[in-house]
Amino acid sequence: MNPRKLARLIHPAYWPGRTDHEEALRLAELGVGGFCFYAGSADETREAARSLKASASSPLLISSDYEDGAAQRVSGATALPSNMAIGASGSEALARRKGEITALEARALGVDWVFAPVLDLATRPGNPIVNVRAFGACPAPAAVLGSAFISGVASQGALSCIKHFPGHGETETDSHLALPVVAAGRAALEERELKPFAALAARADSVMVGHLSLPAVDPYNPASLSPEIIGGMLRRGLRYGGLVLTDALNMKALSQGGEAGVRAFLAGADVLLYPEEPRALLAALVEAAEDGRISEAAVDAALARQDALVRRLSPFRSEPAPRGALRCPEHLAFNAEAAPRCLAWAYGRGAFSVKPGETVGYFEPLTRRADWKGTAFVDGLEKLGVRVEPYQPGCGMKLAAGVFSRPRAYSGSINMAEEENRALCAAVAGSASAAVLAFGSPFVLNGLAPRPAAALCAFCALDDFQRCAAGVLAGAAEASGVMPVKIEE
Repeated sequence: MNPRKLARLIHPAYWPGRTDHEEALRLAELGVGGFCFYAGSADETREAARSLKASASSPLLISSDYEDGAAQRVSGATALPSNMAIGASGSEALARRKGEITALEARALGVDWVFAPVLDLATRPGNPIVNVRAFGACPAPAAVLGSAFISGVASQGALSCIKHFPGHGETETDSHLALPVVAAGRAALEERELKPFAALAARADSVMVGHLSLPAVDPYNPASLSPEIIGGMLRRGLRYGGLVLTDALNMKALSQGGEAGVRAFLAGADVLLYPEEPRALLAALVEAAEDGRISEAAVDAALARQDALVRRLSPFRSEPAPRGALRCPEHLAFNAEAAPRCLAWAYGRGAFSVKPGETVGYFEPLTRRADWKGTAFVDGLEKLGVRVEPYQPGCGMKLAAGVFSRPRAYSGSINMAEEENRALCAAVAGSASAAVLAFGSPFVLNGLAPRPAAALCAFCALDDFQRCAAGVLAGAAEASGVMPVKIEE
């Protein structure tokens, strides 16, 4: 078998400024199917994508994890609200517009394929990697909003990807660090976790399979290496005939080396994403082909699915989105328009307010004033005539506490550390009245004792969302979102 065919199964990572560009060019000439981009500036991303595509011997697919807009990876692009913020709004129009903006800016950067939307469910507060990346805890809204996002991406000429099949929500381990285990049986999975994937399988450009163990379905292999899960649950069970890709093969949930990539292909994956050593993986694929483990027919079927994605892009490739799409006024305006519809009261609506001329103490757990992340919130209050000072307990001050907890790969945790939680609870106890603002994970509100008078969730830390939260507390704006997850009473 021609090794160039096998090379197209491999999609290495590309880090502008860190990856050896000459080696990446050699990989493109060798025939890899694409590159997954991380970090970098807009100019670096655009130029690297252009250069790699020009050197490729076959159409190259450039991808990236733009779950919350291209700014998630690229400086100089527009940051967008988290999925959970969109979930709180319940608005298909906002979900679609998020997809449109993401696709336009991706194309302006030379990126073809957006690894979004996340369809995992936020069912476990302790899940360290899903959380606000999910639309919420319920399957039906996730499917509806995920569908709207996909429509937006497609309308602007980019590809989408639903992930992480068969659902990462019922885990409490970061797959970047170790292999998560889903204890639920097959019937329970089909009742909840699988529903968004089942609803969207017929129209998904691609499906990313997660590195997680489902012993009830396959006690021996993680999902990304499992014929039972990819071939059985996804291909036959959901009748999905499109492209399947692995989550990044460098993640610690899998053992390193080329054999994991070979096993993923044999299980049914068409794209082997982000191997630690692309050339080692190619050597392993060649050896497996020579040994008869990998058939040419299976490789041809996988490449046909990649070709189908390239054909969907073809009408748009001749006219890439203009550079001016990045952080254009229209895209920036989206966040301010969306914020009031996304912010949601977890509890205490009307129980806490501040007025012009009044003083409120602001506090972030274990954070010096110079390092506050809530400066846009503080500025918003001050512009509304509220005096803001660093919070001092026991002085009869009202307290507005900002908490900025969010998923971070390789961190192994999402919510506040015990010391931060104690500091927040002590601040609440020493106040005349308190409101906690969750500018990230809403689950930071669980277990607060004493409980603050009010808790407002923004689900992200965007400046426009902080300013809107200030307006809500000062009575200048309304929070019309509905909590998409449950908070402990």
